[in-house]
Order: sequence, then C-alpha cells, then structure tokens
Amino acid sequence: MKINESKRYTPHHLTKYDINVRAAMFAVVLSIFIDVLGYSLVLPLLPGIAKTFGASDLLVGIIISSNAFTALIVAPLWGRASDKYGRKPLLMIAQAGTLVAFLLLGISNSLFMIFFSRILDGLMGGQMPIIKAFITDITTPQTRTSEIGKITVGASLGMILGPTIGGLLGVLDWRYPAFVASSLSIFSILLTWKVLIESMPKDRRNDIQIELSAKKVDSQNVKRNGFWSMTLILRLVQRLMAFLITVMFNSSLALVIDKRYNGGPEIIGLIMTVGGTAAIFYGGYLMKRLIRKVGEKKIFIFTVLLITTIPLLYPFLFELWTVFIFVLPFAFCMAFMPALIQANIVKAVNPDKQGRVSGWSTNVQSIAQTIAPLIATWFLQIGGFSFGFINLNSYDLIGFTSALFGVTLVILAFIDLRKNPDLYSYETKKK
Repeated sequence: MKINESKRYTPHHLTKYDINVRAAMFAVVLSIFIDVLGYSLVLPLLPGIAKTFGASDLLVGIIISSNAFTALIVAPLWGRASDKYGRKPLLMIAQAGTLVAFLLLGISNSLFMIFFSRILDGLMGGQMPIIKAFITDITTPQTRTSEIGKITVGASLGMILGPTIGGLLGVLDWRYPAFVASSLSIFSILLTWKVLIESMPKDRRNDIQIELSAKKVDSQNVKRNGFWSMTLILRLVQRLMAFLITVMFNSSLALVIDKRYNGGPEIIGLIMTVGGTAAIFYGGYLMKRLIRKVGEKKIFIFTVLLITTIPLLYPFLFELWTVFIFVLPFAFCMAFMPALIQANIVKAVNPDKQGRVSGWSTNVQSIAQTIAPLIATWFLQIGGFSFGFINLNSYDLIGFTSALFGVTLVILAFIDLRKNPDLYSYETKKK
C-alpha cells in the first residue's frame, strides 16, 4: 500500500529512474532547514566575534556581506556543474564545504581566519541552486510552485530556531554555535547520502539529450542549444525586484524597531517568529490548496499586486502593534512570490539546463541581498529627504522606494504574461 502511494505521488516519467518524490522532498526540505539553521545560529554572533578581535564597524559589515558576495559569483557555476555531473554529488560537496567553513570559524584565532571562513562558506554555497534544480527535476508544471514553496517552510523554521539557539549558546562561548552548525552539516551530508536519490542520473541526462535533439524549438521559443532569451531575462529581473522589496524590509527590521518603536531584541525576535510562523503556514499548508482551488495564474497576479501595495502602507505604521498586522500579508508575499517566479523561470530553459538557470536565479537573489540593505540603512542614516514642499522621512523613503520596485515588477509581470500567453496553458488543459 505504501509503495503504491509513493508511486502515485511520483510523476510517471520519473518512475523509470527510481525516484520517489515524497522521500526526495522530505530530504530536500530537511537539508534546507539544517543549512539555514546552521547559518542563522552563527550570523547574529558575527559582529561580536569580529569585534572581539578589534574589527571596525565597516569591517564587520564587509565580513558579513562577503558571504553573499562570494556566493553571487559562484552560484551559476554550481548549478551548471550539477547539470553535467548530477545533483547529488555536487550537493554533498557543497555541504562538506559548509562543514569545513563552520569548523574554521569555530577555531578562528584571528580576523583573517573569520574572514576566510565566511568566504569559504560563500564559495561552497551551492546548496540552494542545486536544490532548486533538483525540485524542478522531480516536479511537473502543475506541482512545481507548491513544491518550491516548501523551501520557505524549511528556511523559515531554520530562521526562527537558529537565532534563539545561537543566542543561548553564544552566552556560554561564541564558538559553540559554530561547532553546532558544523555538526548539523554532518547530519545533512548523511541525510543526502542515505535518503536522496539522484534526480539527474546519467541515463536520464542521456534521455533528455536524445529528446532535445529531436526538437528544433521548445515551448518557450528557446533554441535547442541556447540558454539566454528575453523571456529568461524578463523573469530574472522580476525575481530581482521581488527580493529587493523583501530584503529592504528584512535587513532594516532591527534598526527600525529600535529607532521608530524603541523596541529591544525580544520584540524583534517576536516579530520574526510571527512572520516566520505565518510563512511556514502559507508555504507548507495554504499554497498547494490555494493553487489547486484558484489556479496559479490568478495567484501570481494577486501576489504581484499585493507586494506592490503593501510598501505603501509601511510609512503609516505609527504604532508597534500595526507592525504585527503588516507582517502577515508581507509573509504571504515572501512565501508565494519566490516560488511563483522561480516556477516561471525554469520554464524558460530546456530540462538539461535547470542547474544553470537555478544558479542564475540564486545569483539574482544575492544581488538583491547585497544592494537592498545598503539602500535601506542609508535611508535610516540620512533620516529623510526634503525637496520644496515634499518632506519624506526614512520610513517614507523605504516604503515608497519598495513600492517603486513593485510597480516595476507589475509592469514586467504583465509584459511576460502578454508575451507568453501559453505560460499557464496546463491550467486550461486541466479544466
């Protein structure tokens, strides 16, 4: 009975490669949870660690951002390598690199070692693009968005528990969270080795090449051996706009709570917990049911409009309790928007290039994570802007700039829908 159920859950075209989608998704989500938990265990302690060795505030910022900046450079390479050599071996190599990076951080006795450990973690940060490609490999257009949304569940749970555990351990010794993170990496490697079935075995890669060689052009008008297209660029820029909005708010949250509401770490932690719990509910429970009932196209349009509207409310959150209300629809966008756009991105390339395109989508996310915090914190530093009769404070600037990114996203999304009317054709066929 259990075997039949797993086969029913697995798309027919994957059964010949012995891929159990349910078991694979469990391993992937747990791997994401462990990766984010390990990262978030250590991240809140990095400023204190660096200052222990006499680092300036600017150098602390460079150390923290070095991880994302390095990942920005290498993410496409990880994805492309997984297309050629398979997902599982590359994923285990990336996990092993993370293990070594956390161990180095734990034994660091200088700023150079701390800096090197963060750079190494960025260089070996191939897990996310490989996992995105893996999920694309084992899903169909009908199930892909909801399965990609499960990444949010693992990541949100890791972000909720990580800072709490890291803070408690950090009181004893700042090295303990780094060692715990390295231990979690060992568990992640074992999980991948024992549970995860390769989604792109050599025989499947060969089958895809044979299938593609029989076609001149695929459904998205991408040339047989091509990669870049206007459709792909359009969707990558959509992803950039979406993450610029969300990172603008997330990266400035602690400073805003302190400056605007005089709230301490416990308030910041509570808001993050509310947002993370909501994102887990949206991604883990609501998304699949809502897509099945309403349809992915309608949800995509609604979410794009919502993520544009929400920032307009941000300047008017004068009381602390309104932030908790604001977080709920914001978490909805954080859960739905990346999954919806990523599902469209992977449709723009052929099956043999999913690792490469997942690398570029991760790259775009890293760009947003580099730029958005600088914009938001600069707004908070200057305190506001005046021009004639127009007076905008820091919160106005954060909200309205995010809304401008949202308007750009809306325009790009509707151009995409108009340019590719068959984007959601599978929903029409289903009806």
